[in-house]
Amino acid sequence: MGQPKKWEHVIERTKGILKLRPTYVRRFYKDGGRLGLTKTPGGTFDPRTKLFVPERWIASCVEAHNPHPIKGEGLSKLHLPAPEGEVTLRDLLSEFGTVLLGEKRAKAHNNEFRVLVKILDPAEPIVFHFHARDEDVWAHQEFFAGHRFGKEEAYFFLDAPKGTCPYTHLGLMPGVDEKELLAAIEKGRDRLLELSPYYLQRSGEGYFTPAGVPHRPGTALCLEIQQPSDIYTLLETRADGRTLSPRQVHPGFPDLPTALRFLDFHTAQDPDLLERCRLVPQPIAETKQKGGQEWWIFPPTLTPKFSGKRLVVTGAFESVEEDAYALLIWRGRGKLNGKPIKAGDEFFVSHLAATQPHYFECTGSEPLEAFKLFPQRPF
Repeated sequence: MGQPKKWEHVIERTKGILKLRPTYVRRFYKDGGRLGLTKTPGGTFDPRTKLFVPERWIASCVEAHNPHPIKGEGLSKLHLPAPEGEVTLRDLLSEFGTVLLGEKRAKAHNNEFRVLVKILDPAEPIVFHFHARDEDVWAHQEFFAGHRFGKEEAYFFLDAPKGTCPYTHLGLMPGVDEKELLAAIEKGRDRLLELSPYYLQRSGEGYFTPAGVPHRPGTALCLEIQQPSDIYTLLETRADGRTLSPRQVHPGFPDLPTALRFLDFHTAQDPDLLERCRLVPQPIAETKQKGGQEWWIFPPTLTPKFSGKRLVVTGAFESVEEDAYALLIWRGRGKLNGKPIKAGDEFFVSHLAATQPHYFECTGSEPLEAFKLFPQRPF
């Protein structure tokens, strides 16, 4: 990383609340034009790589896996004046983990912030796919080389235009087996989706997606939280009218039938899956104040590998947490410990800052709305 004393001074100057630059990541699915990068859906398309930019990653210490790789893609960097240079959040945590993560987390998680937060902006539903479970990744490195975790994930549907198809398919109909699934994949999207239940993406609510369960996210703008992994297997072979390569469909596997060994058919066919995985915000009574209110949107009782809160501030709000967290300002203007903040800003709030009273203040004409996102508790 270089110049550790220099970065130590940055931590001291910011009192452990580190502002980050926006980080945008390429994907094969079309963007919806809602991330501020373009005014029209699909406007980020690169004809050379045949990739779009439909995702913003928040306080990320995870590198993206894409065709035509870019070194460090997906890693968040501190928002610093140009003369100060640049440093990734991952490198800073590696050097100053005890201060930034707290002694217990730094020791238990090897100086890592083990969560990945994204804003997803799909112009069309993302292709039907699933993610492997932790135990599969650990036991079968011959297929999951370079990966250390499976991928459970959860969504919160943002108050924004929903796009053309705000429905997410989750799971499989009872009785669907591997043979029927492969036959449907061969016939194409329409036949495949007949095998899966679906739900409406309701603004202000969310859903949990267990690892191993196939799903096809709809077009609502979505805050996603997940394990720090970029692992997937696709169950469609075309996207946006283009044929996907085998490397894109089943990375790490010789063929799709081999990849399907890691699909959790039992959980996917649970008849109560849609209701069990629905996430309705839960008010946090102990944090309610005259100037603001918090809700669990990813409650740790339901999403134990990560968690998250929605904070709405109408006046002044005192915040104290037990752990470091990623912070995204979604709407409004205000101050954090006296310093201006606005919609779109993101921060890594270190253990040093989070565990002491820190103060949000709304200074605009509308409420200040923010999201706090946490990794799995290691203790």
